[in-house]
Amino acid sequence: MRGDSLDEAVQLPATDTPGPERMAHSAEIERRVQAALNGLSPLERAAFTLRHYEGRSIDEIGTTLGLGTSAAKHSVFRAVKKLRVALAPLRSQES
Repeated sequence: MRGDSLDEAVQLPATDTPGPERMAHSAEIERRVQAALNGLSPLERAAFTLRHYEGRSIDEIGTTLGLGTSAAKHSVFRAVKKLRVALAPLRSQES
């Protein structure tokens, strides 16, 4: 280590463990997302979950929920629109 500066010699190992502030922020985001999802109608919540959490196609969502393709698409669209509005304050906090 000859010639190395003290800063280079005394490096703490990197950690993947988030600090308390990051954990608190993540918990707040999770709480707000859950509240926003709970604000959707049951149909919108199901359509959104199938599309964005399970990766189902619009046709699969329609079949699963007993909807036509257009109704399934509109249910997902309405859910996304409502979630964007409900979660907009989180985006402004990041700036």
